[in-house]
Amino acid sequence: MLKISQVLKIRKSIDTDEVALSRIFNLLGDKNRFRILKILIRHGELCVSDLATILKVSVSSVSQHLRILEMSNLVVGERMGQMMCYKPIIKNPKIKMITNLMK
Repeated sequence: MLKISQVLKIRKSIDTDEVALSRIFNLLGDKNRFRILKILIRHGELCVSDLATILKVSVSSVSQHLRILEMSNLVVGERMGQMMCYKPIIKNPKIKMITNLMK
């Protein structure tokens, strides 16, 4: 039988994990946002126009999804001339969690 301190420790870790996972699932609940992040994790840095072509959606739609992902610190954007390119923030623990879920 577990001691109270062990129960409290487990309860705290579950609460922390649930909150983090809940936010990630909410963020990636949109199919295109999930697909964008998945592509970036697997293929590295890509430009907005390339992602739009790959996903067969508009550039403005991809830009909006990337803005949300960037505000969540999952991707980082870099201007290359007139193009914006994005890559995942691999060191972010949320990205590591998502990568583990995708396996």
